Amino acid sequence: MRYNVSQLLKDHIGATRHYSLHEDIADLDPSLKPLTDLNGSVDLIRTNEGILVRADSRTSVELTCSRCLTFFALPVRFKIEEEFHPTVDISTGARLPQPDDPDEATLIDAHHLLDLSEIVRQDLTLALPLVPLCRNDCKGLCPNCGKNWNEGACDCEEQELDPRFAVLKQLLDESD
Repeated sequence: MRYNVSQLLKDHIGATRHYSLHEDIADLDPSLKPLTDLNGSVDLIRTNEGILVRADSRTSVELTCSRCLTFFALPVRFKIEEEFHPTVDISTGARLPQPDDPDEATLIDAHHLLDLSEIVRQDLTLALPLVPLCRNDCKGLCPNCGKNWNEGACDCEEQELDPRFAVLKQLLDESD
């Protein structure tokens, strides 16, 4: 996901380049398990400070359900809008001053290569749910025997309810 932006940096403000995105992201992050390539489109737009990247991307990742612990595929779509800043002047090759707290992921290197990998990793991670569920009505696991209740009921006996929680049980029963 590297783009040579040397010609775009020489172009006028507002100049645009459009690319199709078809990238293998298997090695992007060891904690992510992509099932498909990253597909989408990328627009690079020349700004007065650098290159604005707008991307619309989609992929599918394997997650573990938080309730029943089964693996499932989740289609993910996310958008990127980030401005990248050059580190060297395109005309002179001189080093350019950087902001006080530059984000290394949004810097264009000395060879005028813009690398989207880290931004894609961050935005893909942020697009994933905090509590992944295989389906909205996932029933989870039996706390006694561990059977997946989505596959059917288990043979465990219902435990006697603590009397302190009886009022809460009534509230739950009324809401059904």
